[in-house]
Formats: sequence, structure tokens, C-alpha cells
Amino acid sequence: MKNIILITTLLLFSAGNICVAQEKIKVENVNVNNDDDIADILPRNAVYIFPDFMEGKVFFKNGTVTSANLNYNTLTEEMQFVDDKENILTISNPQDIDYVIIDAKVFYYVSGKKFGELLTINDEVKLVVKRKTKISDVLAKGAYGQVNTTFSVTSVVPTRQYDIGILRDLTFNIIDEFLLEQNEKFSKITGIKSFLKIFPKYKDDISKFAESNNINFKNEKDLIKLTNYCTQLSLVKK
Repeated sequence: MKNIILITTLLLFSAGNICVAQEKIKVENVNVNNDDDIADILPRNAVYIFPDFMEGKVFFKNGTVTSANLNYNTLTEEMQFVDDKENILTISNPQDIDYVIIDAKVFYYVSGKKFGELLTINDEVKLVVKRKTKISDVLAKGAYGQVNTTFSVTSVVPTRQYDIGILRDLTFNIIDEFLLEQNEKFSKITGIKSFLKIFPKYKDDISKFAESNNINFKNEKDLIKLTNYCTQLSLVKK
């Protein structure tokens, strides 16, 4: 119960500081050498949610709480921390974690090694946003700056090795994927049907609310508003 109160308080505290991520970042003239990890040469805002690793807490399902300097890597989709030797490491047992708090933001375990930021929480459903960075194109340049090759997104991964001395223009898309969680099952929000599956009794009310409020199903503020409306509706009409 204490954890729910703490999380709810943090969500209310950070609600006025919402940042909707759906942006494109271009990095020009990157000199990538053999053995380079592409994540190490990118600007922080193309890889991490926070500009620096920040003090946070990891709350495990067994009740243990651990403090560390944490950040979420949106390129590899992993929760990472800095050890005593300043090495950046990935949390290896995310399935054992209940949630992570960094700078008043709450991160909830989704699947694999992936976490999503918790936007709303109640007895019925949780609204989560999973942020990820995708490489949309990589343009290789020759000695005089001319473009030689275009690589597809599927051919480029964070640990890919490149030829020595090749200059590249890298383009990244930071994408928000919104999820609803009910009974430990996550479903991607694709439109009004995603909410009607969870709240089928209130189909007419929810549809009218979404239409009258011009709900954009890719907008964080709108989805928080709709989720809160659905849960309040279910409580009132029970």
C-alpha cells in the first residue's frame, strides 16, 4: 500500500512536466572506427532519457531496495547503472524488479530487459510509455563528403563495427510506444478499441469523451486524460 501511495505521489508531482517524445535527431560527420560502439559516440539525448546518470532507487519484488546512479538507454532499451569504477552496466535481472524511480519518474518492467515510464496507476489499469530510439538511415561519406551508401535500419545495430575513417550522417527517431497493462498483460494502444477492450461496459461514454476531447492516441497528455476518465467512470458506475 505504501508503494502505491509513493508512486501515485510521484506521478502527480511529475504530471506537469510531461515531455512528448516523437522527434528526429540528425548527427552529421560522425567518424566511426573499428571496435566503436555507436552508442558511445552519439549525443546523450539520442540514447538516454536523462542527460546524465542520476541517483535513483530500484525496488525489487522481494522487498529489497537498492540505490544507484541510473539511466534508461532508449537505443538498447535497457535500464543501466554506473558501478564504482565508472563502468556503465545493464541491470541483468529486470524481471525481479517491481519498479525503478529516477528523478521523480517511475519506470515499470515491461518484458525482456525493457522498462516503460509509468504515467498513471490504479486498480484497473496502468498506462505506460516505452521510449525507444531507432536508426532510420545512415549515410556514408567519402573523402570529399560525397554520399556513398545508404544502410537500412535493419542492418545497423548498437554494437555494429564499421570501416576505419568513414564519415557518416546518422538519423535517429525517438519514438513513444504507449501501452496499457491489466493483470500483468501489456497491450499496445492503437486507438479507442484498446480502451474499449478493457472497459467494454462504458463503450458509449468513452467514445463520446474521446470524440468531444479530440483525443490523440499518440499524445501523452491526451492518453493520461482518457485513462483517468475511464478509471473514474468505472469507479462511479460500479
